[in-house]
Amino acid sequence: MSGRQSPQAGEQKALPPIVVKKYANRRLYNTETSSYVTLDDLAAMVRDGRDFVVYDAKSGEDLTRSVLTQIIVEQEGKGQNLLPTTVLRQLIGLYGDNLQSLVPRYLEAAMASFSQQQEQMRSEEHTSE
Repeated sequence: MSGRQSPQAGEQKALPPIVVKKYANRRLYNTETSSYVTLDDLAAMVRDGRDFVVYDAKSGEDLTRSVLTQIIVEQEGKGQNLLPTTVLRQLIGLYGDNLQSLVPRYLEAAMASFSQQQEQMRSEEHTSE
């Protein structure tokens, strides 16, 4: 699943993902800006619609999924409870289920629909001002 948002009419094409390297000391290095970043910085990139990938600096292993999960855990830990306990329990219950393979596609479609409705509500809000 890509965090990249599709460009709207008149916008520039989507930029290639930023490559972030994770070092053994758990520091994250943004190769585009040649600077160290935090999970909060990566969360801001996601909110800004900027895609990134995270690789282990030594092995080259793709760590993007685990870093994104870390960001969610950190946000939830800060009291920004987006995921209700019932949803978390349902997600955990789906691991190992014979329909587990359908869940990612369903969640992607549901989130895409939600994003589209959110954009529509925002545009209606701006036109009513």
